[in-house]
Amino acid sequence: MPNNGSSRHRFYNKFAFYQFTFFNVTVPSVNLNRYSLFLIPAILVGIAALHSCVPERQVANLFIKSPHMISLLVNPPDQVFKYNHKGEEIDGFDSLTQQQQDSLLWEHSRYMQYINDSILLETYMNNYIDELRLLGFNVYLNNSIDSFMTVKHQSYVIDVSQMQLDEYYYPLEDEDAFLDTVYLKKFNINAVDYSCWFNLSKAGTGGGRKTLLYTSNTAYDTFDGRFFNDPFSGTVRYKYTIDSLRIKDVYEMATYLGKKHAGYLYDFFLNQYIAKHMPEGLDMEDYYHYNRNRQSLVPAYEDRLEVLEPK
Repeated sequence: MPNNGSSRHRFYNKFAFYQFTFFNVTVPSVNLNRYSLFLIPAILVGIAALHSCVPERQVANLFIKSPHMISLLVNPPDQVFKYNHKGEEIDGFDSLTQQQQDSLLWEHSRYMQYINDSILLETYMNNYIDELRLLGFNVYLNNSIDSFMTVKHQSYVIDVSQMQLDEYYYPLEDEDAFLDTVYLKKFNINAVDYSCWFNLSKAGTGGGRKTLLYTSNTAYDTFDGRFFNDPFSGTVRYKYTIDSLRIKDVYEMATYLGKKHAGYLYDFFLNQYIAKHMPEGLDMEDYYHYNRNRQSLVPAYEDRLEVLEPK
């Protein structure tokens, strides 16, 4: 649609960990009498959908409200793998040897060379363990492995087998139409991916079956920009602000994700329980997330651990 004013805004939040685009939208007022005939069927569909997931929620509440008898032996990773992928800012990068590329990428990294592995791991693991305990798990560490081995109820070993940080530029485009002309602005904003692999196995099974779990989250620069028609010059200009991701943001990301990943593990056990205890003839329709602070149960959609097939 042609625009004679200013364009939409785009905003990337450092700690949303998902990419969103926000638009300036005018929402018209709704006449309930006029639209009631259309709203009633929609309401009935909503009620039917809610009713269809009642068995799942009932089973989930049994798990949430019962005393948890799940013990976890938590093993941290030995190191953090850190990579910089901003080769495009190094002259003649493609003509360099692999060793030269690796060396220069490290030297030119904005974040990776300054991240202290010990601080990052301690921050992540402390928050991961604390949140697991708040969620009701009995958590054991390596220094209490003898006590863990005497546990009689359900017990599992969770290895944080690999933690990896990747620094790169995320290409961002914004466009808008003014009269008959489409304007385009391109940016590169900083991004850091935080990927974790977990091995989950039942205790006492030796080299038995392990479930490989994976999750990845991203933090970006905070960006806000828009096209506008300059009334003085009559030309279309672009105005933007960028609040760049900082080193302290990467450490704060470890705090946030330690708690979030503990919640992911709780959700994994929760949904395993739901699937096992559904009434006969019924299957789960959603994968659920339990919010401990709000004590609420909501569909998790893709915000969860991914189960990887063993190679």
